[in-house]
Amino acid sequence: MRIINGALGLLFFGLGALGAVLPVLPTTPFLLLASFFFLRSSKRLDDWFHGTRLYKRYLANFMENRQMTLRSKLLCMAPGVVIMSVLAVVLPSPWAKAGLIFLVLFEIWYFAFRIKTVSVDEARRCGEARLAQGASSDEMAPVGAGE
Repeated sequence: MRIINGALGLLFFGLGALGAVLPVLPTTPFLLLASFFFLRSSKRLDDWFHGTRLYKRYLANFMENRQMTLRSKLLCMAPGVVIMSVLAVVLPSPWAKAGLIFLVLFEIWYFAFRIKTVSVDEARRCGEARLAQGASSDEMAPVGAGE
């Protein structure tokens, strides 16, 4: 199972890397999935992922401070809201519809009120500062550290 989790982590990391370059592909949701799978695969892969520029630039702010840009929030939230809303319309059971509507409302509430919205410039500044901090600590690390 650890191998499958590692492979899925690498797949979603690759999709997140593509999303960083291509404007039509989201970055944050794929990196969140990569983080989920790397955490369950091995400490070594998880540590590697946390040291990447993509993690530091796009995900570390959310993981450390529970902050996201509005665009990231919408891209993370949209698939769940759309799928659950369609299912709520299609399913015949009123209890299933009520449960799905509750889940949609909860997801919207959670993203709106539990995760702080920051501007793109502020998120970029935090990411660049984190990258600069990582570079300076790498320069100061003794030879052989981290191996």
